[in-house]
Amino acid sequence: MKRVVFGWILCLIAVAGVMVGGLLFSVLLAIGCVLGGLEFIGMAQAKGYRPSSRIVIGMIIAFIVLASLPKLPGIHLPETFPLSHYPILLTVGICISFFRLVLRFEKHPATIADIASTIMGFIYVGWMPSHLILLRNLAPPGTENISNPLQQPGLAYVWVSLFIIWATDVLAYYCGKKWGKTPLYPEISPKKTVEGAIGGLVAAIFWASVVVFTADHYFFPCHPFQFKIWQAPIMGLVVSVASQLGDLCESLMKRDAGLKDSSDMIPGHGGFLDRGDSLLFGGPISFYWIKIVVLGIL
Repeated sequence: MKRVVFGWILCLIAVAGVMVGGLLFSVLLAIGCVLGGLEFIGMAQAKGYRPSSRIVIGMIIAFIVLASLPKLPGIHLPETFPLSHYPILLTVGICISFFRLVLRFEKHPATIADIASTIMGFIYVGWMPSHLILLRNLAPPGTENISNPLQQPGLAYVWVSLFIIWATDVLAYYCGKKWGKTPLYPEISPKKTVEGAIGGLVAAIFWASVVVFTADHYFFPCHPFQFKIWQAPIMGLVVSVASQLGDLCESLMKRDAGLKDSSDMIPGHGGFLDRGDSLLFGGPISFYWIKIVVLGIL
């Protein structure tokens, strides 16, 4: 019961943030990423590493803010501003990580692992998920600004991504439980099976096609996918593979750290990384797929 209750609460909060978009979506994502960053730091510390928590959390917030700038009230910046400034922020973060840890005057000087885990922390839980904000704000070239958040093309892009990722997770679980016999990667995640992974892929392809078709024909007058229904199954396949690999990556880190869950912040569910590991990779892949393949923006 605890798992179901907290699962529905998180789901409703996430859906509200996605539907409203703008500042609310950015704030909710920032909260989740900061908590996920703390979980990552905890995993690194369980391995004996000493990442800089201030740099990890500070850079996570910086990436979220940068991605949100064009849509913040009172700020007028082009939609391309975050992407064009990502390399600058990433460079600053890497330099700060090296310099700050080199100058951390403690009994034991910083190690390569300390520096590497600091940089990995804000890339993994900051830079990667910030693409979800870019995805929510994305629009086809020449599209006029749409004030109604329920009609914005970015909403359709986030929805198709979430449906792909959620369908992958749910069907992979049920197919694996019912028909799973062949271990997928037992050294990392003993319960995952090849049959479950295939079930997740099939579900992702189906729901990607459904969401793209209904979005263009019924729900969004701006036709966000430009009637390219033939691309939907391929997107479903690509994003589903990315989300399943993201799940395995987090399982690898937990196993390496000797942890069952990333934390116990969400009763009955583990931690924020446990619930969002698929999004960390599926979100950025969705953004670049839609931007480059669907919209042809290079």
